[in-house]
Amino acid sequence: MANAKSGQPFPRWLEDVREIGHTRFALEVGDVVVAWVAMCFRAGWQPTELIRHMRLKGSAGLAGLTRYAVAAERAGRTGVTQRDPRWLRQWEASDLPAGVPAAGWALRWATDHAPDDWLEFLHRWAGMMLRLPSLDLLLPVQEGERVIEPLATRDTGAGSDPTLTRVRALLAKAESTEHESEAFAFTAKAQELMTKHAIDMAMLQAHEPRPDAPQVLRLPVDPPYAESKAFLLHTVALHSRCRMVFHASASLCTVIGYATDLEAVEVLFTSLLVQAQSGLTESTAQAPPGSRRRSPRYRAAFLQGFATRVGERLAEVNHRAYAGEHSGAFLPVLRARDERIEEFMSEHFPFIFSKPARGGYDPEGYFRGRQAGDAAGLSSGVVSRGAA
Repeated sequence: MANAKSGQPFPRWLEDVREIGHTRFALEVGDVVVAWVAMCFRAGWQPTELIRHMRLKGSAGLAGLTRYAVAAERAGRTGVTQRDPRWLRQWEASDLPAGVPAAGWALRWATDHAPDDWLEFLHRWAGMMLRLPSLDLLLPVQEGERVIEPLATRDTGAGSDPTLTRVRALLAKAESTEHESEAFAFTAKAQELMTKHAIDMAMLQAHEPRPDAPQVLRLPVDPPYAESKAFLLHTVALHSRCRMVFHASASLCTVIGYATDLEAVEVLFTSLLVQAQSGLTESTAQAPPGSRRRSPRYRAAFLQGFATRVGERLAEVNHRAYAGEHSGAFLPVLRARDERIEEFMSEHFPFIFSKPARGGYDPEGYFRGRQAGDAAGLSSGVVSRGAA
């Protein structure tokens, strides 16, 4: 497997495997693959992210192999992390195959594929391991490891935050209505609620003996137009008192902020992305094949125009919320929080830089995107990590 990882051509690698024998190789290779998966976890990857990456950059077959390997790593894990709720949530969300043993699992997986197919999957999988970037460690693989505190997953049922429940309901209405004025009203009201709620929570926590520390939320941004979608997330995060770092090679974004704001960012970004994609579909629906409106340049510019206009709208909503008669009491608290976020960024993300979102510029696409941003109601730069 080390030869495959280092780039040995598949035909030559296949000859070496045949000398060992398919069955023996399948029995022995599982331990190597599981060790590499554990290495990915120590490099900051979470199970759902690793599986998704293998699907995006590889294929469904590579994602299936990764699911088996993650299940085998879980079966062989000991210690407190085996019962860590954060890991349990990740494993549950990964749709792992049932009954995978810690040893001998690769032979079981291989029997579901033709001999050359499963060997090619392994060869490609090993090559992708070499190109995986490191991420920030959110989940401890071993007891006592120092991690960045991720945002805890909250219940969205009866015990969830009532304000966020109202926000979700408003945004659901914004997504479903066909009237632009209604979408604007619902989205603006949702942002106003989130801003006021964030101010209330900040004021309450300001009097705690030990004020809360910033946390992180890692979100996927899927191709196509991942950079334009990341720009939308950057815009939402910035106007929700958070910061965002884009890991371009992994198509992942890390959002840094306080718990209430991070939850608001996730909810609002998800809704706005739905609205943006709906507006883009409507904008290109009547365009004939090969026309300008169907070009990648137009679509990327549409999303960037949408994000820019949404940012202007969010700034207007925040300005009204911050202009209240009690602003003299809460603005210093928000500034103190902002300073702690900047300190957190300097400590954990010292090598970041800003760059324009790629995808080209199309004036009509940008204009149509701004129009859709108006309907959603509410320069082009994405904070990116150099190593990503």
